[in-house]
Amino acid sequence: MSWWWPFRRRQQQRAITYQDVWGAGGDPAVLRGGSQERALRLAPVYAATRLLADSVASLPMKTFLVAGEERLPTPLPALFRKPAAVGTRYDWLHRAVTSLTLRGNAYGLIVATDPNGWPSQIEWLHPDDVSIQDNFAAVPVWYYKGRRLDDGQMFHIPAYTLPGQILGLSPIGYLMVTTETGLLAQQFGRDWFANGSTPSAVLETDMEVSREAADILKARFKDAAVGRDVVALGGGVKYRPISVPAEESQFLETIKATANQIAAWYGVPPEKVGGETGGSLTYNTVEQNSIDLATWTFRPWLARLEQAFSLLRPPVEEVTFNADAMIRTDLKSRYEAHGMALDQGWRNRDEVRAIENEAPLPNGLGQTYLPLSSAMSVSLDPEQANARNIVEMIQKVGSGVGVMLSADEARAILNQAGAKLTGHYQAPTAPEEP
Repeated sequence: MSWWWPFRRRQQQRAITYQDVWGAGGDPAVLRGGSQERALRLAPVYAATRLLADSVASLPMKTFLVAGEERLPTPLPALFRKPAAVGTRYDWLHRAVTSLTLRGNAYGLIVATDPNGWPSQIEWLHPDDVSIQDNFAAVPVWYYKGRRLDDGQMFHIPAYTLPGQILGLSPIGYLMVTTETGLLAQQFGRDWFANGSTPSAVLETDMEVSREAADILKARFKDAAVGRDVVALGGGVKYRPISVPAEESQFLETIKATANQIAAWYGVPPEKVGGETGGSLTYNTVEQNSIDLATWTFRPWLARLEQAFSLLRPPVEEVTFNADAMIRTDLKSRYEAHGMALDQGWRNRDEVRAIENEAPLPNGLGQTYLPLSSAMSVSLDPEQANARNIVEMIQKVGSGVGVMLSADEARAILNQAGAKLTGHYQAPTAPEEP
């Protein structure tokens, strides 16, 4: 899809209203439909789709201008600042990923464009309300609630596509047998623990007991048991509790097996959705676990969305997610990584401070991309080199190394050094002799 895509038309507001998209308030903004609702009642399905949707929706988005090998950051366009009438960007992304993971398709209705004709607002539609005239057509014809849409009015992201087809395959449709098995196992477990699968005990006797006498005997026994009273059994009646291990019913194993199958389908770790990972698999650190999850689980989904969203912008723009936000490291490892970035010169101090939510250093001191000692020997004149020495001395003061200065003295020297480095320093002139 290139620059001639029919988004490039005059700025306009579509005639389809909020009520057309979301209804008059009766239907929630979630996927409805019997099979999907039943599937979401199964904990592993809910956990897997929630993990994917929450993780993708929580990532920061960035846009870049691409010029050859250079990529220059640009402000986020309106589409990714306020993409829908209801909710935040998080909610908007969450809806898209939920639709993709449950139905294999995300259908977006373009309801507003910017002055250059590019989409500025997109509402995700319920998959049950969208249809296509021919799934094998070269140019799709879309219908929303039976009404044909204009060309370029539908933004479609498929997942699990087959060659020659437009629509993606529905994961829930192909997981129907697995989800039904899991739901039946859950129902059986509920019945089991509700004491509906087997009787809890048996009252036995060698004598013949009529139905009426048996009912009377059970009633008297239950009354005494409920009141935690002493139970007197006569006439050769004996009490025998029934204790069948739950494992004999195999419903717990069935639930775990179902969770493992669903985890494999969505590419998430089984332990994240109630399953079990093989005993030989271990993670050395939380960071390595996060890296594996970001690489093998989230990266394919992010790539699909990045390429799709980039089609909503001019060809010179590119949309990306910052997947590094998923990877959490301990404090020591993070600071060591910052030190390596500074020593190797591919980050400056202000950039590192921004990552740690700290303000930039005063007077541009944090803008150099070389360590202070290297910067002195590479490009500084003697006066600037001396200023660098002063800055390093102040840093040693901050770390308690060898130099004794008051706070006011250190601050004055630091400001003077910063002024010299930025070229704004003027040496004081000697007072004129009378």
